[in-house]
Amino acid sequence: MTATTVAVFVYFRLSCAKILYMYIDCKEWTDAISHAFGEDSDMITLQCTVAGKTATVMFLDGFIDKETFENNILRPVKNLDALEYPYLDTIRQATLHTTPIEVLTDSNTGISKLASGEILLIIDGAEGVLMFSEKDYKSRAIAEPPVSSVLRGPREGFVEDIKTNVTMLRRRLATPDLRLVNTQVGKYSGTKICVAYIQGVVEPDLVQKVLNKINSINIDGIIESSYVARFLESKPTSLFNQVGDTEKPDILTAKMLEGRIAVFVDGSPAVLTLPYVLYESFQASEDYYVKSYRASLIRWARLFAMLCAVILPAIHVALAQFQYQTIPFKLLLPIATSSYSLPLTPALEMLFVLLVFEVLSETSIRMPKHMGMALSVVGAIVLGQTAVTAGLLSTQTVFVIAVSTIGVYCVPDESNSASVLRIVFVALAGVLGLLGIVLATIALLVYLSSMDSFGTAYLAPFAPLVTHDLQDGFIKAEVVQIKTRPYTIPTSNRVRMKMKNDKKVDTGNQNQAHGEQSDD
Repeated sequence: MTATTVAVFVYFRLSCAKILYMYIDCKEWTDAISHAFGEDSDMITLQCTVAGKTATVMFLDGFIDKETFENNILRPVKNLDALEYPYLDTIRQATLHTTPIEVLTDSNTGISKLASGEILLIIDGAEGVLMFSEKDYKSRAIAEPPVSSVLRGPREGFVEDIKTNVTMLRRRLATPDLRLVNTQVGKYSGTKICVAYIQGVVEPDLVQKVLNKINSINIDGIIESSYVARFLESKPTSLFNQVGDTEKPDILTAKMLEGRIAVFVDGSPAVLTLPYVLYESFQASEDYYVKSYRASLIRWARLFAMLCAVILPAIHVALAQFQYQTIPFKLLLPIATSSYSLPLTPALEMLFVLLVFEVLSETSIRMPKHMGMALSVVGAIVLGQTAVTAGLLSTQTVFVIAVSTIGVYCVPDESNSASVLRIVFVALAGVLGLLGIVLATIALLVYLSSMDSFGTAYLAPFAPLVTHDLQDGFIKAEVVQIKTRPYTIPTSNRVRMKMKNDKKVDTGNQNQAHGEQSDD
């Protein structure tokens, strides 16, 4: 082959490369990124030479392990003797043991990736900017969630890192049918959001509805998953939650196996679940790790505690202020004796004590932990006893509020709504007596019946009545007896367990409002 032929061949190859690839100007890219981040940023810029070509490495301080970065990326790249188009192939061969490499051709995308903690390698004349991912920033260790402690069952909980949380879910759902849809929300925060579901179990239309709502979010920043929850709710100003959340992987796995969708938000240990029904607040993971009779007893106890939390103070006010003739004489006598010289009416007294308990509760949360116990003693014993002795409060009121407050935190998911509802019920009971309680209860039930979460009735399986799903209601059946998924949740596959002698079960999508039973 003559020298002329070789020259023509090289010229032809370089001409093709110029057409196929967009050449990168190292200085232009570096100046654009530096201008975007400003002079006072924590960005680290390293100037180097790769096979005789000018190159720049850029990353944010604190996001990567510098020793790993130097050994896996920087040193192998700097030791290259030659580069040929496409540069990506040569770089990939030199860094086989590192993470996959992406090629970026848009400066805005490069700025966004750099801001999220990625590494950019800009080589003058390359076909694109090469992006590496070697994140190794500090995060909280996996531990048991503070509000979901159990005596039996898994004790690990989600953390603030989305990648760690998704990995914990993967450990429990080792199936290729687990689908993960990633996106970013927030003009300035660029918060990563991952929508997870099990293909073949979840209803496809439900997935599309959730994704459409998330993609329509236009906000400066997402700080915590509750921000996303407000956008997913049909009534964001409602007193009740319309989106579920959990901090435990085992609970999330169980809900996804029923046909629900999980929404991970980077920076939050609480994973959202959809659809959501009110009865989920009365369930706990431990219910499925103990015998059914124990789980049923505990669920009835939670229901009783919630009723006491909301209605008991109002009933006390109504009976003491209006319908005192309905109280048995032996109980009426001490109530009348203790409240005879009180300066406040029963309604005002109850509202005052409720306000004091709310202040004590909020203070105990905000105070340093080593002072929380002392504050509880002062508030519950010293302050309460002193107020009763001084004749400012009655012992019955303090006792009723104490029982009500215990009931509020027996169902922690509904503690916020219960705290507000009991004040509303007390106010109505102080004006209308028992009639006010009845009217408030009817209005509350009507309001809850009108709510839904992505087409699922909020009070299901009780309103509308779905008889099939009552097996996991306040009377819980054993796990081996629950062979199909709840009809409350729309799903494309109704069967969750099959025995050899079982009859054929309808696997089609059923309307949860019908409550139709399967053949088994």
